[in-house]
Amino acid sequence: MVLLCGDLNLHPKDLGYRLLKEWTGLHDAYLETRDFKGSEEGCTMVPGNCYVNQKELERFPCGIRIDYVLYKAVSGLYISCKTLKTTTGQDPHSGSPLSDHEALMATLCVRHSPPQHNPSSTQGPAESSPLISVLRETLTELNLAVAQACWWATFAGYGIGLGLLLLAVLCVLAAGGGFREAAILLWSPSVGLTLGAGAVYIFHMQEAKGLCKARAELQHVLGRTREAQDLGPESQPALFLGHQEGDRAEDQ
Repeated sequence: MVLLCGDLNLHPKDLGYRLLKEWTGLHDAYLETRDFKGSEEGCTMVPGNCYVNQKELERFPCGIRIDYVLYKAVSGLYISCKTLKTTTGQDPHSGSPLSDHEALMATLCVRHSPPQHNPSSTQGPAESSPLISVLRETLTELNLAVAQACWWATFAGYGIGLGLLLLAVLCVLAAGGGFREAAILLWSPSVGLTLGAGAVYIFHMQEAKGLCKARAELQHVLGRTREAQDLGPESQPALFLGHQEGDRAEDQ
């Protein structure tokens, strides 16, 4: 079985949470359990906690759920969430909160020989559509991020060109002797402009390169997902296994 527990700093409606949940097939204990006891809507960051920055909760007056217990069964196992609880967040002796987040306590039931119609073991075409939707939304955000990084890189490139032009003009003026003192005074700002723009250019070019790599990987996964959806649920494990083996081969 696979367990992912802790503070993800992601709201349930955030793209990062939805991408993680749909891509990996992890189940949220709060959504799966039938016996929940705790704060309203499972919030783990509540406004009544004195350690919480209230500015972070301006959009969430009732609190926010950013701590999770996520789980997934492997072949031959069936997992269900029996109970899920959140702490009250107060020390019984002093009455002060124990932390800025509420703790989660989940009881998971693990059984062998899962039922034949276990939704975690097979995924039909209807269940693949949420993943495709999330991948498309992620690609849209990545395209915007790549465009912004390229814009900053282009802007920094103009800054480098301007700095080099100023340095060339200052060299000519210093060689002529007429404006030598002014050229010396403007030399340091011009060098700083060129170096600063160069650093910004390198940073955003590396950022764009990493984003393009992530975008290419997501496009590959999206194609695999569509292919698996067209072929049926029985072909999906083989397709994703081939994708993982291909990633390992690229890393080697």
